[in-house]
Amino acid sequence: MLSSLINSSLVLAALLVLPAVAAPTVANRDASAILGYGIEELTWELQTTPGGPAVNVTGTIEQAYKHMETINPGFISDFGLEQPVDLSSLAMPLESRGYKIDHITCNVFEWAYLDEIQRGMVYLNKVPGKPTNGPGPGNCGRVSCSYGAAIYWCNDNTVSKTIDTFGYISGAPQTVVNNCPKSVAMRDIGRLVPVTKGQIFMTDNWNVIVRYDKC
Repeated sequence: MLSSLINSSLVLAALLVLPAVAAPTVANRDASAILGYGIEELTWELQTTPGGPAVNVTGTIEQAYKHMETINPGFISDFGLEQPVDLSSLAMPLESRGYKIDHITCNVFEWAYLDEIQRGMVYLNKVPGKPTNGPGPGNCGRVSCSYGAAIYWCNDNTVSKTIDTFGYISGAPQTVVNNCPKSVAMRDIGRLVPVTKGQIFMTDNWNVIVRYDKC
């Protein structure tokens, strides 16, 4: 598992991200279909340099950061995004943050590498601002995807849903990891590798999916 994430105070001081909103008409062509859900892309507004102009970038958070590096090759270092701190804050129970879990389903989707899911959690936890997802039910945005490991945030409300921080989205996959772990044998490397998959539902009608996906 990963052992570090970004110092949020450094990011909050330097990186401006306005609420990410699921665009109501733009489908994510790279995302795999999820039965009963529509897949939308998220749009992020990011500063190109500390205190500099902001631009809109559409896609996962990994795609957004990669695009920003084409605009400003020093983007990661300029905003201190490589600074390590303890990952344990992501393991804080969601209930302690004011959210109530309705239920967790493990027997869905395909297995994803656990380490890569946690890497996506780290990326999401760096982002300040309040995320907003468009009206549902069944409206999902693929917020993170790398090396075949994807995190989706879905809104089942009939109106737009805003939650307090991206940290809540990043904390939900950790709850899936805790409840739906498995180890699989990898012949090419000769050892067991931790994987995970599942879906966690909140009582206020939003959910997070952890799964294998194309990316």
